[in-house]
Amino acid sequence: MDILSEFTRCVNKLVKRLASNLVNVNIELTERCNNNCIHCCINLPAEDRTAINSEMSTAQIKSILTEAAALGCLQVRFTGGEPLLRPDFAELYLFARRLGLKVQIFTNARLFTPSLTSLLADVPPLVPLEITVYGMCRKSYEAISRVPGSFDQFREGVSNLLQKNVPFIVKAAVLPPNISELDELESWARTIPYITDLPGHT
Repeated sequence: MDILSEFTRCVNKLVKRLASNLVNVNIELTERCNNNCIHCCINLPAEDRTAINSEMSTAQIKSILTEAAALGCLQVRFTGGEPLLRPDFAELYLFARRLGLKVQIFTNARLFTPSLTSLLADVPPLVPLEITVYGMCRKSYEAISRVPGSFDQFREGVSNLLQKNVPFIVKAAVLPPNISELDELESWARTIPYITDLPGHT
């Protein structure tokens, strides 16, 4: 066997080995957020034109998803910023699911409208959403988010998810404005129905 053939064989073997180990891929859809949290460094304003213009296009993201699926990827995580700010979020979500990928979403839940939650109910992500909770009341939540009205939008988004039985888990950043609410947060979290019979989820 000549050197070139041996090199090609080794490269192909390595590619197959790497492909078999590609299980998850993370895609930061945007650096923009509809919150302006006191602890966060990925929170450019939602209408920041420079940030919008620098984001990957729909076609670019679809290309990455297609390549990842071809390499054996099983799950994509959409993060931000706030990933739901992307006007093409539903399109990207459906594209990923049609490729057979599970879709994990890191979000503040403020943008879960009835139509979007209906989509998630009809075409399940196959893994629970992950929602960050900044406070159990308007005062503490908005002391962290620094956006008036964000607490009510968060609660409405969570309510929409519960109505459609879209599974999610909650997490929190422990900060001075909410540190006294940890017991209340834990008690509330225990009331959230956690669906464990999702396909592929145990």
